[in-house]
This record gives sequence, C-alpha cells and structure tokens, in this order.
Amino acid sequence: MPETPTSSPSTNTTTAHLGALAVCLAAALLLLWPLLTGQIMFGGGRSDMFIAGYSFRLFGAEWFKETGSIPQWNPYLFGGLPYIGAMHGDIFYPSAWLRWIMPVDLAITYAMALHFVFAGWFMYRLGRSLGLGWSAAIIAGVAYELTGIVASQMSPGHDGKLFVSALTPLSFWVLLNAIRHQKTWAFGLFAIVVALIILGHYHMAYFLLLALGLWALYLVFWDPERPVGIKPVPTLGLAAAAVALGLGITALQVMPFFAYIPFSPRADGATDQGWEFATSYALPPSEIFTFLLPQFNGVLDHYWGSNPIKFHTEYVGALPLILAAFAFGDKKRRVLAFTLAGFAVFFLLLSFAGHTPFYRPFYEFMPLLKKIRAMGMVFYLPAFFFSVLAGIGAERVFARAVPMRTLLSVSGAVVLFAVLGAVGALQGLAESLAINERYEAVVANAPYLQSGAVRLLLFAVAGAAVLWLTVSGKLARPVATGLLAAVVAFDLWSVNKEFYTFSPRATELFADDAITTKLREVKPPFRVLDAGNAYGWSLLMAYKVPTALGYHGFELQRFDELAGKQEGFRNLFSPNMLDLMAIRYLILAESQPVPGFHEVVSKITTTFGTPAVLYERDTLPAYARVLPMSAKLPKDQAVPTLVDERFPVNRVAIFDDSATVSSPAAAQPFAEPKATAQVTSWKPGAMEIAVTGSEAAPAHLVVSENWYKDWTATVDGKPGVVRRADHALLSVDLPPGAKQVSLTFNSPEYGTGKMVSLVSLLLALGLAGAGFMLDKRRTAAASA
Repeated sequence: MPETPTSSPSTNTTTAHLGALAVCLAAALLLLWPLLTGQIMFGGGRSDMFIAGYSFRLFGAEWFKETGSIPQWNPYLFGGLPYIGAMHGDIFYPSAWLRWIMPVDLAITYAMALHFVFAGWFMYRLGRSLGLGWSAAIIAGVAYELTGIVASQMSPGHDGKLFVSALTPLSFWVLLNAIRHQKTWAFGLFAIVVALIILGHYHMAYFLLLALGLWALYLVFWDPERPVGIKPVPTLGLAAAAVALGLGITALQVMPFFAYIPFSPRADGATDQGWEFATSYALPPSEIFTFLLPQFNGVLDHYWGSNPIKFHTEYVGALPLILAAFAFGDKKRRVLAFTLAGFAVFFLLLSFAGHTPFYRPFYEFMPLLKKIRAMGMVFYLPAFFFSVLAGIGAERVFARAVPMRTLLSVSGAVVLFAVLGAVGALQGLAESLAINERYEAVVANAPYLQSGAVRLLLFAVAGAAVLWLTVSGKLARPVATGLLAAVVAFDLWSVNKEFYTFSPRATELFADDAITTKLREVKPPFRVLDAGNAYGWSLLMAYKVPTALGYHGFELQRFDELAGKQEGFRNLFSPNMLDLMAIRYLILAESQPVPGFHEVVSKITTTFGTPAVLYERDTLPAYARVLPMSAKLPKDQAVPTLVDERFPVNRVAIFDDSATVSSPAAAQPFAEPKATAQVTSWKPGAMEIAVTGSEAAPAHLVVSENWYKDWTATVDGKPGVVRRADHALLSVDLPPGAKQVSLTFNSPEYGTGKMVSLVSLLLALGLAGAGFMLDKRRTAAASA
C-alpha cells in the first residue's frame, strides 16, 4: 500500500523529501553551527569521547591504515585486553570507515552530526509512511531529532547511543513497508538495519529489537490498515528470519564479544553482577517532571537526583507533549495512537528498572538482562513514541480537527504547571522527593527551577497561541508549519544547548607536553603508572603510551582482581606489582622522594591543565622473565601472595591449583634464574622474545601483559603451551634450552565470525534483491 498524502500530491516527491532533509539540517545547526568554524564535538573534560573514545578510535584507525586489518589486542590499558571482544566503540559500524580516509577527530564529529540529522529525517519518512502529511511528518521529525534524550547524547560523546536513536525510526519505517505496504525487499533491508543497530550499541539494540517485535505483532494482528488476507505466520517468520540474518551480519563482533564475557567483570560471579549493578543508573520515577521541566531535577552541575551523575536530559518539549495528547482523538489512527502510548508506558516502566516492581520479572527471565545496567537509556524509546504521537496530533491540528476546548484544556494544563514553577510552588515538591544526601543541592537549585519554569511558560504560551491560530483557521498551512516547527525547535534548543561543549581540533586538544614527548621517545614495551592522575582515564593511549590503569569499564576481571580495583587499584603501588606489570615510569602531581625512582621531567602543567612530575625506575624492569620454579594456589590466595613483599615474584610463578605444570615446585631457598629474556619485537598482539642462558629443568616465561585464551605461542618454531600465571599474566612453558618465543593474539571467534557475517550479508542483499524483483512483477501483474 503506497504512502497516502493528506496535503497535496507534491509532498511525496523527491523535492519534498529533500526539503524535509533541509529542515532537519537547519534544526541540527541550531546546536551544531560551531562545527562550521572548525571545532569538534568532544564535549570537554568529562566527555566519554574525550577521556577514552578518541583514543580507542585513533588506535583502531591507525592500525587499520598501517596493516589493513582491525586490531585484535589493545596493550595500552590495564595490562592489555581484547580490542574486539572487550568492545571499543563502533569498530565495525560504517562510521569507522570515515576514520580511514579523514582525520579521526573530524570523522567522529561528522558521524555524530550526520546521525543527528538523520534521526529527524528518518522520523519524517516514518510519518509519511504512516499517512501523515508533509507538515505533520516534519513536526514529528524535528521533535524527535531535538528531543532531549537524543540531542544531549552528542556532548558526552555517546555516539553509539546516537546511532541507534537515529536508526530507530528507520527500523520502524522499514518494517512498516515490509508488512503493511507488502514490500518484500524491505525484509532484506530490515536485516541490514538490524545489523547496524546491534553494531551501534548493544544495550540500546536489545530494547529496540524488543520494541520492533511488538511493532511487528501490531502490524500483523491489530493494524486496521493491514493488508487483506495477510498471513501472520509466514509474515512474522520472514521478519524473524531477517532479524536472524541481521544477527548473522554482526557475527564478527558478536562472537568475540560473547566469548569474552566469561573473562570480563560481567562474568557469572564477577564484580559487575547482581540486582544493585543491573538497576544502577535507572531513571527514577521522581524525575518524570523533567520530561516537561528539566530544571525540576537540575541540569548538569545542578542535578540533585539519586543517580551519581547525569550528563543528559529527558526533556520532550512543551509543544510535542501537547500535540501528543491530541493524537488520541484521531478516529482513523486511534488504534495506532493507543498502541504507541502503550509501548511508551511499557518502555518507560523498563527505564525505571529497580525503582518499581515491574522490572523484576524481566530481570529474572530475559536473557542477558542481568549483565545490562543504566536502564535510563531506554527512555529514548518512549521519546520516540511521544514524537510519533506528536506527528499524529499535528495532523489533526492542520486538519482543524482538534476541538477548541481540548486545545485550551491541554495547553492550559502545561501553562498552569509552568506558572506554578515560576512562582516557586514546585520547590516544596522537589524538596519532598529528594534523598537526604542531596537536600542541599535541591535548595541550591531553586532559582534554576524557577527560571526554567519561566522559560517553559514562554514556549508553552507561544505554542498554544500558534495552535489556536492554526485550528481557528487564521494561519495558512505553510505559515502554521513554519511557526510550529520553530516553537518546537527553539524550545528544545533552549535546553539542549546547555549540553553542548565544543573543542578545538585534536592536534591542539592532545598536543604533546614535556612528559608525553619524553614517553613517546621510549621504545616499548614498558608501562606507566599515573599515580597523580595527571593524565587520567585513557588519555595516554592517544599517545601510544601503555599504562597500568585507564578508563574502559570492561577490562579483564582477573586484572581487576590482581590490581585491587575494588580498593582503588592499591595493589599496583606494591613493589611486587611494579615488577609484575613492568612499570618503568611513575607520574605524580608533586616532586617528592620516591624510593627506587629518579626524576626525569620536573613539574609541568600538562596539556590537560594538571600538574605532573615524571619519574623513572633506577633499575629497568623486565617485560619478560624466566622463572625456574612454580607454585599452585587456590584462586583466592594468589593475589594476597603476589602482593606480599616477601614473595619472590621474579623467581616463582604462581598458577591456579588446577593447573598441570612440570616445572620444579617452589621451595626455599628459591632458585636464582639461570636464563633471562629480552623482548626483541613488540606490537599490539605480537611479541618476539629471545631467551639467553638455559634452565636445567622446565621453566616458565612470564610476560608483563595479560593472559587471554586467544594468545598462542611457538617455542623455537614449535607450538608452545600458553598459560595464565600470577593470577592474570601471560606465560609460556619453556623446555630446557629454549631460545626463541613468538607470541601472537588471534581470535578464532573473529575468524569464524567474519565468514558468518559475509554469508549473512550476502543472503540479506539477496533477499532484498529478490524481493525487489518480486514486487516489480506483482506491480506489473496488477497493472496488466
């Protein structure tokens, strides 16, 4: 069934679609215009893109341009971790291709900007396929593009969330074409869109796929406009097959990821588990007022809600909420309106997570949900449904079908709420909802709540006036469209602009200082311990400087245990750990005597504005060591033993008590190693190590890099035995007389996944192509 315009035939032309794209671009430029001056969107010092995302993407892009392949191992953080399996952003999402052909900082920024625009345009296209006129569809597009949960993701650098938010209306549009409009080719396209969603952001994709499942059921069983004679089982089966193909396309990422989970902090029994973890960073129900008045709970530094931090907003806008309320009076789309409202309520309750009993059954029975936190991010789905409803409501406004009483009562309710806030009447409510620890913050936020309410009042009155003029027939449709779009855009802009911080180019943002210049000159492998947090998070990775710490959140669980993450990584400061992790350099905030170290760069102010002093070990630590003796200990005893200064970490290797090792058992006096090891070649995921001297009995080569199951070794050209030693580190069994060890990281799941992805992509393209030919024949037969 083709799209049915409700305004004029010309509104379905290519010119009309391009016009809508221009409107969406203009709406985006309200917030993104500084990009035209050469700035980038890294969001300042607390942006995830600044503190880690840029480093991850820079490493991946440079490695690909150098080798023609995706890196599989990241040695620069936390002693090393898988690059693909542990996730490092949009590795396989098409936005990565931009980083191969242009500067990485620009590629990141442009990818986010493009998706920002597409979020609105895809919503417009969905509205048109739902039968909305051009004007109503563009109102829905602008409302969704600039809705708080979408627009505010750019500043903290959550590009994956933005990608999935932009693809949401596209996925609903494709499925609508496949089922309601009987376009067989759309099932093939749907598979590709599903793959993009999953590659964009796993957590967001999880709930979008659930929403799409509900959407498919609606289209097959309850849609009043479903095709006559539709066959539910084959139709749903084809949709499910498309989802399966989409999953198959993502196999090159998904298979290494699932293989990694048992070694991560989200493995069964690991630290990031349980109800408290899974329900952290949910949307508190007390923050429901922020949908209409974001200052109620405070914005950014004034936030007083129960979550530790909040760098986004759920603000939907005054006019979109008013328009959404009008949607339920549309007799033609009443079933659709109530269905979308039901979807919105369902996903809103999910976003509340542990704040309501509703979430518990889903947590207990839905697969993998116990490993997902920050359920507040799910609010992008209610915002999406609100925007579709706003488009339906706008259609009724343009048709002058909204009773004046309804218009005045709904608009009046929003105006009254704004007035209450402006006169301070909402402050008591805010104070009653605050947790005790945040009470002072609520009081301090009072003037911002009032000023925010005044802002809301202005836009609510302006929106109500335009609605009244439109419904009463005093405005022509083009003028009404422009005014309504302007009110929606500037209302949402006035809040979203608080979340936008632009930065100079990466060449300036990550410029070298005296310390990074010194560290860049040192030939790896070595490791730095930034005890002064001068280059916090993962900033040093951007300079290709390996650090003992970093910012990732999904590093190897064994390393976290060895380093003492639960106690602030305190184990790293023990003398034994300095040796185990080959920590050659130490960074402190102030000059001071440090036993075993000497100062090499006096106190400076870093590129990032922090004080720093660089120290170097008096005796250079070995990155690879030959240990002639071994001990087997239960897992819970290994770490306390290793950090005990009395334990000789440079003579004895510790293994799990289940390991089968043939080296001599540790016994006092501990044997002095007769062989030494030297790393002669070091690259991410590949090492060559020369052994000098020889042990009389089997020994162990222990490397200051994390073990993972995908490491393989050859010893003098023959396959070697790779083990996990010292709780987390990489080791190789050394037979007597061994001279050369080669270590390589290669994921078999990645190799298999590439083949599965290729086959699935070809099948999806084949389904789309065959569907297109079939649809063409149907059209020809129908017109014959």
